[in-house]
Amino acid sequence: MKLTLLEGSRTIVIGVLGCGEICSYDVAGLPAGAHAKIAHFNHAWRFLRWNDEWHGNWTGNYSTPEAALDGLRGELLTHA
Repeated sequence: MKLTLLEGSRTIVIGVLGCGEICSYDVAGLPAGAHAKIAHFNHAWRFLRWNDEWHGNWTGNYSTPEAALDGLRGELLTHA
C-alpha cells in the first residue's frame, strides 16, 4: 500500500497564517471511503483515521510525520 503525505496546514509566524512549519498532513492512497490526518501537537506527531461509519481517536507519539505514516500503514495492514 502506497500512502502519501499531502501538506494540510502550516503554523502562523508573526501573524501571517500559513507561512510557518507544516503542522498537519492529509494522507492519500487510502482504501476507498477511508480518511486519515497526521498532525503535530503535544510535542509529537499523531494520526487520526475515520470513514463514513466510525471516527477514530488520535493515535501515536511519533518523532516525524513519516514515522506516523508508517504507524498508520501498520494499523491499516493489521485491520485489513
